[in-house]
Amino acid sequence: MNYFYSPKNKVYQKLVADPLFSPVITYLNEQPEPVILRELKKVFPQRKFEHFLDQLIEAGLILREERRYKLNFPIFTENEASYQEIIANQVQRLSEQLSKFSQVEQQFIVGETLWSTCFEEDNQAFYGYEGKGETTRKTIAGNEDYQFVSISTTENFPVTLANYFFVQKNKPTQFPDFFSLATLLGDVNESYYFDQVEVIIERVRLNKFKNRRPNIFLESLIQTKTIQAEPTFELLLPVLESKKELIAIQFAEIVDLTESELAFVNRRIYEEVKKTLGLTVYSYIKAK
Repeated sequence: MNYFYSPKNKVYQKLVADPLFSPVITYLNEQPEPVILRELKKVFPQRKFEHFLDQLIEAGLILREERRYKLNFPIFTENEASYQEIIANQVQRLSEQLSKFSQVEQQFIVGETLWSTCFEEDNQAFYGYEGKGETTRKTIAGNEDYQFVSISTTENFPVTLANYFFVQKNKPTQFPDFFSLATLLGDVNESYYFDQVEVIIERVRLNKFKNRRPNIFLESLIQTKTIQAEPTFELLLPVLESKKELIAIQFAEIVDLTESELAFVNRRIYEEVKKTLGLTVYSYIKAK
């Protein structure tokens, strides 16, 4: 099962990362009726279990009523029939609007406008999802002048600059595809790295870059397919200038859904629009 919530919610993030979280949620989800504490402690004899249970209750993820415990958030499945019509109508509406733009413009709109609409960062929703299908992940890394953005999936997570720095901050040993780049860059300071990369990008964009000697910054840009070296140095990623206004897209109003239901529906809409447009995995640069 996957769990979805705002990345800004550090309480949820900490709870989900706890080794007890998934077993506890799975157990409660499988019970036909709320469970008493004695039964829970039989299944989870760990010393810190009661304290962890209290944390889940305080976060609103488990409800305690009349000394019995049950889940307090929804778990959706892949084919939720009651939402299919809403999702299909929105996907058709949005896809028709986006079909009028070039692929690069679609990438910008889907990565920026549609993303911010479908994934409101201040949303307090939390839900579980039991289903196949890939889950989109957006990563960002850079400095004040250049932000490198990657739209990837859990199953297809390519070696890009944004993904690399995400991996380094999280679980580097779980991503063997990034070992080569990690060996190249070593323990380079992220701020210093992007300051050096900015100089290269600026010169490449102006057709003024000359490779006087090999260095890890240039090599990393080539490895991550940010630029190409042959036949001439050229930027491979599209650049979204800060002064460029992205076209607004029109959502049909969705009513009578809870916050968690709306969060689930919006995620499914985003995934389906991206798939319809063939924008499964891509990267771009935001320039200020």
